[in-house]
Amino acid sequence: MTRLLTILLVICLIIPAATGFAQASNARSNASLQKLQIRVDELYERGEFERAFLIYRDELASIGDKYAQYMVGYMVLTGQGVRQDPIQASAWYRLAAERGTAEFEQVRDELLDDFDAAEMQRSHSAYRTLCREYCDVVLLLDVIRENLHELSSVTGSRVSSTGRPLTIIDRRTNRLMTGDEYYGRIRQQLETRLGMIAKLTGATDLSTNPDDVNIDEIEKIVEDYLREQP
Repeated sequence: MTRLLTILLVICLIIPAATGFAQASNARSNASLQKLQIRVDELYERGEFERAFLIYRDELASIGDKYAQYMVGYMVLTGQGVRQDPIQASAWYRLAAERGTAEFEQVRDELLDDFDAAEMQRSHSAYRTLCREYCDVVLLLDVIRENLHELSSVTGSRVSSTGRPLTIIDRRTNRLMTGDEYYGRIRQQLETRLGMIAKLTGATDLSTNPDDVNIDEIEKIVEDYLREQP
């Protein structure tokens, strides 16, 4: 069985998980993400590799879609729509496997097992570079900053409820919401994302209370986590 076929057989399990994280780490709706995933897979199957590669890399891999990160690695490894580069491919495979998905770990390990010491060091370097852009904790930190900015733009330095009689259009659903409902949803997102950061980095003492957010502390936790990567 080919490497690609092995991965495609588990796509029905991986894509929902990828979509779930993407929803937690950006503002796109589930429906729009699923449409994009279907569209790019169709482009790939038709052999439109250059277009598919750009969508996998720039629109899906960049928001934490692990299947897309795998596909970027696979296309780089095989030279489909992009220059062939096994070292860079290994970095994408390592990124795709960061959540412990067995199929992604398998293809990562198969590729890394073929590297000599010098190639492994180059793979480490390429992975660290990608990780600082696209790994889960970095994406979560970015949206936590966005949550805090959006809350502080209404409440000042506090993230507590605004109490203002605003009417807002939710950009994901185009639904009218009250200000309290909209900003209450942001607070819930912030709490969820703080919990995910704590779990991924092992920072068990990090508060997930939106009223206790210390962005400097979170940035330090993320930076320490990144420095520990191989």
